[in-house]
Amino acid sequence: AKAMHDLGMKTHILEYAPILMCRQIDQGGHDALVGMVEDLGLEVHCDARTKAFEADADGRVSRVTFETEGWDDLDVGIVVVSAGIRPRDEVARDAVECHERGGVVVSDTLQTSDKDVYAVGEVALHGGMIYGLVAPGYAMAEVAADHLVADL
Repeated sequence: AKAMHDLGMKTHILEYAPILMCRQIDQGGHDALVGMVEDLGLEVHCDARTKAFEADADGRVSRVTFETEGWDDLDVGIVVVSAGIRPRDEVARDAVECHERGGVVVSDTLQTSDKDVYAVGEVALHGGMIYGLVAPGYAMAEVAADHLVADL
């Protein structure tokens, strides 16, 4: 979004969830992030329920319409979609338990259903959550490493 803004385009961030980065931050973090993003000149719209992308006579996208009551359509010249993270668990699916929507299921020690196999980072599903940030991945690696060397 910032890159589009830097190219001189009026830029809107449309978020389906009620807050930005809803898996990573709470309402206070959201409020701070929105303030920083808006200070950069971008507009943030949360709880966005996109209805359609409409095209002009030349077939180019020209408008975004919303199902969200009371929202005005946005005239646009380009749409960039960021659809979040999806764990790449294909190689693990035949060996350990994976969630139907993606992610290797792990315990508090980051062990999988095979106690000799650990998973960390964006592939690890811990407590029903996939964390799409690097810091939780580092913390997971520390937990797994501590558990691995505990009996040495």
